[in-house]
Amino acid sequence: MELVCKASAKYVPLMNDVCEPLFELLRQQSALEKEMFERDKQLDIEKEKAGIPSYQTAPGWNELMAEYKERLRALLEKYCTENQLSRGFSISYGEPQTFGYVNGDCLAEFKMRNADKANVEFHYEMGGLKRKHKFMMRLVDGKWLIDELYYGFEGKSNWHIRNF
Repeated sequence: MELVCKASAKYVPLMNDVCEPLFELLRQQSALEKEMFERDKQLDIEKEKAGIPSYQTAPGWNELMAEYKERLRALLEKYCTENQLSRGFSISYGEPQTFGYVNGDCLAEFKMRNADKANVEFHYEMGGLKRKHKFMMRLVDGKWLIDELYYGFEGKSNWHIRNF
């Protein structure tokens, strides 16, 4: 991952304070998503061995989803404002992971114009598409938290709001 600072000189010292917690969240969320994906695959293998039809839910799947939802919520509550949490979150997972780019080839841009707000944009490629995420960070009680999350596509100027 390459990190580029596009903030005025007075905000450059805040770059790591803003970015490191965000990077940590994305790494943890990706690890959790990967774990759930692998455990779900194992449930499917066991379901097939037991002769359960593919259209039926695997035994233990509902419990796995409940665990995932609980663990994801606990993780996000540490890093997100109430504004972002109020949008809800998806308990989907897959391969590659939604924010797995943080562990690989991507460009992160730090932008800051106000002392209590910053943006971190990620530019990456997934599935042959050039994509981007924008995390709007807000300083709340001395801690940088995600206040809004957007996605978009390279070459397009518009952003679309999303949940985790």
